[in-house]
Amino acid sequence: MQKWYPFLILLVFLSTKSNADGKYLSWFDGNIKQRKRIDLENGRLQFEYFPGKWHNIKIVKFESFANLHLPPRISPHSFDLQNGKWRFSLAGTGVVFDFDEVRGLLSRADRTYFAGYNFGANVFLRKDTLQSFGGSGFWNFSKALTYFDQSSTEWENIKAKNFGPASIFNGFHGYDAQSDLFYSGGSEYHSFLNNQSTEIDQQFYQFDFKSRSWELLGDILPELFQAKSRDIVWSGRYFVEFSDQAIYFIDPVANQVYKYRSETGFFQAAPQMYVYDGVIYGYWDEEGGKQSSLNILALLQKSEPIGRFYSKKSYWAYYLFGFLVLLLSGFLFNYYSKRNTKDTLNLDEQELSLLKALLTTESNGLSTVEVNDVLELSNKNLDNQRKLRLNIISNLNHKLYLKYRVENAIARAPSSLDKRQSLYTLSNDISRVLNHIG
Repeated sequence: MQKWYPFLILLVFLSTKSNADGKYLSWFDGNIKQRKRIDLENGRLQFEYFPGKWHNIKIVKFESFANLHLPPRISPHSFDLQNGKWRFSLAGTGVVFDFDEVRGLLSRADRTYFAGYNFGANVFLRKDTLQSFGGSGFWNFSKALTYFDQSSTEWENIKAKNFGPASIFNGFHGYDAQSDLFYSGGSEYHSFLNNQSTEIDQQFYQFDFKSRSWELLGDILPELFQAKSRDIVWSGRYFVEFSDQAIYFIDPVANQVYKYRSETGFFQAAPQMYVYDGVIYGYWDEEGGKQSSLNILALLQKSEPIGRFYSKKSYWAYYLFGFLVLLLSGFLFNYYSKRNTKDTLNLDEQELSLLKALLTTESNGLSTVEVNDVLELSNKNLDNQRKLRLNIISNLNHKLYLKYRVENAIARAPSSLDKRQSLYTLSNDISRVLNHIG
């Protein structure tokens, strides 16, 4: 198993409510295994010494964000920058705060003017640079890939080379620091049309920062979409999906899904969840400070593998179908091309057989005996053979003349080898016209 990263990952809140009352910047301090928060109304720095009970530490100084307009409820993403320094990004806005706990100073890091476009975005720290991918707002879903430029103190766009998922919101999203890849899939999306229900993108992608390109990995295991609720958190290595009496652990690197079942336990995602050192800490502030913890590796060892997380579509069926279509098309083309002259000239079977034989024979033509064989007259007496043969050739010549205006298309001449035999040939004019008959 991979060793867990020794830093704090704050997951997107699964509720729009951050605390019962007031506006707080809250985070999980892994050094003391407790939550801390800053009350933006009065500047108090506090820590939670008992579920739902907070103790004042000191007053924090606010710097350079006077008259800042904040949403009624704020949901901060927090990142440990080490040495007592923290960075916060407020969901649904471009606001970035820096907090120096030693100095007790909270300052505004950005110069963002606009807000409301990226609620539920996936926010993460990549090589000391804050990233914000996707989200929703202004009655739409976003596929924007942005990062916070420390030099300009503005959010800048990452221009991908190709299209990726339909949206990046409320699905399987997370940044893998070891591979430097961002995973995304299973998002909600819709076009906000009348009576249109929410759709789920069932495909899974990865974004490579080096090439700035998306790669479609495959279709997500359908069972993962069958839960009543889709509460998913990213641990830095695993996706953890809560589903009533079961938990799914999803490893996108090994492409494997594990399922942990419990007959007695009821697994519920918390409104606020943090991951630290392989443990998910959950908080329900509006339920009197209710708390929970879930050890990922401990439950993963008791889980059973149930299949691949994503599977690539096999296109062999499409290739085979295409080949069969081409084969059938060729057969039909050949069949109808052979019938073309018969249909346009209204030939019977004997006339068509004779015409084909004359077209495929050598330039010296067909003898009387050969014509009789083609017309299946050999079993008749000589007089009937002659009458039927001449009648068929006469009718065929007449039809060829009416269609192509070629006289005596089938000519008869004495055979040079046997004066008692005749030789039947096609004129050059009609041969050129009918050379397409197989």
